[in-house]
Amino acid sequence: MRNLTKTIPVTGFIILTLMVMVLLISAATEAWFIHPAFGVIASIVVIGALAAIYFQGKGLIIQEIATVNSSRKLFEFLAVLIGGIAAYSLSHDIGLGAVVAASLVAIIADMVLPKYGVPAYCGAFVGMSSNALLFNHTEAALASGIAGIVYVITRDVFSGFGGKLGTIAFIGAASTGLILGREFLIVSIGSLDSNIWVLLIAFIATPLTFFLNCYLGNGPVLASGAVGLIGGLILPILFPQNGNTLAVVAICASFTGMSNKIRCPHIWHILIAGLFTGILFIFSTPLLGGAGGKLGTIAFASIISTWGFTQVYRQLYRTDANDLPIH
Repeated sequence: MRNLTKTIPVTGFIILTLMVMVLLISAATEAWFIHPAFGVIASIVVIGALAAIYFQGKGLIIQEIATVNSSRKLFEFLAVLIGGIAAYSLSHDIGLGAVVAASLVAIIADMVLPKYGVPAYCGAFVGMSSNALLFNHTEAALASGIAGIVYVITRDVFSGFGGKLGTIAFIGAASTGLILGREFLIVSIGSLDSNIWVLLIAFIATPLTFFLNCYLGNGPVLASGAVGLIGGLILPILFPQNGNTLAVVAICASFTGMSNKIRCPHIWHILIAGLFTGILFIFSTPLLGGAGGKLGTIAFASIISTWGFTQVYRQLYRTDANDLPIH
């Protein structure tokens, strides 16, 4: 039983690591093709993520995994499943759009069933998938079910990092798309002017969510849902030409801001993570479009990269590096 308790999170660690590295390496490759300077910037994010994976893996070896009863895991799986179907319905059947739909699921779940708000929000990311990738509710349910299984497997690894839920959802949506033989959407990288706005919105939405989450005590789900809802309602009005894209950036950055104070003890940590989020959003635009959870994977890569660099710094210049949380 003890070996099983350790085997499951190790498996989850490998799954999340592979997913985030696929996106990171693909985005960095895209950046190198555009310009060597962009390639260097993207590669810096990759290096930070590799450092974080090393430190997290090292910590997982000695981490004590608490046992969780099967009924709790079952309800978490069901919350992911229901959240995915609900968000898909709100987005495509009612026509609210992916950002507003996922945000509403987050807010409602956090208010009605706060104990299962986190897995429900994870499912909502699956529901953000394009109906050009997942054609109907059955396919959305399949993707949500896969994400629910991955959620249970990965529940004890990479805790406290924003974007983890989206990465789980991305695995469910992308794998379902591949199983069904679907083609992912291809979107070209925007102009210089639009990308400046992308960086600015990411730089604002990330610390705003973090402030609502950690300093005002609203929690990660409600904080992200609120920022996503505000962005989804206001930005398309303020920016008629690219407001929808900026709304997507806002909710993407809000996932980064779902991180806790243990992972981001200083404000400059979350600001750097916000900048990384904007950078990765730009260079990952052509990759695996239409799959829900991609935004969360961008956020997850950004925050673990930032955290990885802080660990390297503390190992080199401070004596209390081993006192830092590693799980």
